[in-house]
Amino acid sequence: MIYLKRENGRQVDHWVCYRIGRTLHQGFIQENESGQSNDGEMTKERYPLYIGIQKRMRHLAEEKKALGFRSLTAEEEAAIVNGDEGIDSTFLKQAIRYAWLMLLMGILLIVSPYTIPNVVAFSLSLYVWWGIYGKTGIPKIVRKYFHLTLFILTLLQVLSVFGLENVLQPVYATSCILSSIVLLLLVVKHYLYPSKKANEGAPTIETSPLQEYSEEDW
Repeated sequence: MIYLKRENGRQVDHWVCYRIGRTLHQGFIQENESGQSNDGEMTKERYPLYIGIQKRMRHLAEEKKALGFRSLTAEEEAAIVNGDEGIDSTFLKQAIRYAWLMLLMGILLIVSPYTIPNVVAFSLSLYVWWGIYGKTGIPKIVRKYFHLTLFILTLLQVLSVFGLENVLQPVYATSCILSSIVLLLLVVKHYLYPSKKANEGAPTIETSPLQEYSEEDW
């Protein structure tokens, strides 16, 4: 995320740029001296691939800096509450349902002598991955886990062409059970450690100065 601001007379302009998946979001807020804010329109740019998003973000930030925007000072960054954005409450119910489905599929793969459930497990993993994709508040490590899981199961589908279904079935089962555990831990973490945003009702923003951006951040 890139967060810039500009003092413009008696008002302060805030500009935020961040990405969720392959969608680039921009937000503009004007705050007057009394603390009242006027939220501008949130714009979105959809990209077919991840390539080019980081470069576009840097270019937009450079354009804003040319208009007088600047990075936050250390004191301003310290004044912002850093933390999770908060998971959508409707997604939590979905996550519990996904977890039970993955657990039941894992058990079925363990006890079933047939290899047909392997295809069902792959389809279910794709369904869960798509359900998580684009949801706000999901920890980065959870997103990476499901990206990796889908990649591995896709590779297993390719290997199944060589008649290795019976050998690969325990891997499918393990993947489903682990996915179920990850989803349940995600729900438990949300209820045991609610985000500061949910508790305080304040906006939560993670800031990164423009000069600190690198390819490893993505």
